[in-house]
Amino acid sequence: MGNRSGSRPSYTRKFVLTSLVGLGVVLLIAVVGVRAWVTKRTAVFTTTSSPQNTYSVNLKGAKGRPLLIPYWVSADVYKIGEPYVTDVLLHQAWDAFDLSFELGFPDIRWPANNVVEFYREEYFEDGSDVLIVQNRSGKNLRCVSIDAVSKFLVIDMRPGASLSLKAPKSRGDVQSIDLEGVMDDGTTISNQSVSFNRTGRRALDCTYLVSITESGPTIETRMTGCQ
Repeated sequence: MGNRSGSRPSYTRKFVLTSLVGLGVVLLIAVVGVRAWVTKRTAVFTTTSSPQNTYSVNLKGAKGRPLLIPYWVSADVYKIGEPYVTDVLLHQAWDAFDLSFELGFPDIRWPANNVVEFYREEYFEDGSDVLIVQNRSGKNLRCVSIDAVSKFLVIDMRPGASLSLKAPKSRGDVQSIDLEGVMDDGTTISNQSVSFNRTGRRALDCTYLVSITESGPTIETRMTGCQ
């Protein structure tokens, strides 16, 4: 009986020691995981340059599908080799059910010298819509990101400038267009998101007008059936 009673403190010490070791391992794994996540968020995985080599864009972050920790892909923009815009958010994937960047946007092209597009060629098989982007703000637009199935970065857009972009038709019954950006003077262009119901009308070729004005952006269409 005495031996059994004397062994209880030993069992307690072993339990405490085992618990502390287990906690230490968990904390170590957490620290390593956080460090790996931070490293992945800042790691550049692709660089692309404009046709005239005026602009270059570094894509950084995690382009795959997340398991436990959310993944982001952002862009750093350079003009003539100098930093121009940093940390432009392009894509977020919160869990394994979300579309990864590498699956949704594996292709890159420059529709104009100051516009880069991240896209998937197969998405254009059902046709395309047209985005008319206008700078009516009276200021130079340093960078505007537009998400319309494809993702566009419009860089260094002069006051009064206008451009036409082709975007894939919606892959469902709703065509969503999102944009945000920043002007040369540091003024932010707050996120603007508009959805258009295309139920039963996906075959229509639609044109959307994206205007950035001094009071903010507007996204609209004047075509019947595209609302």
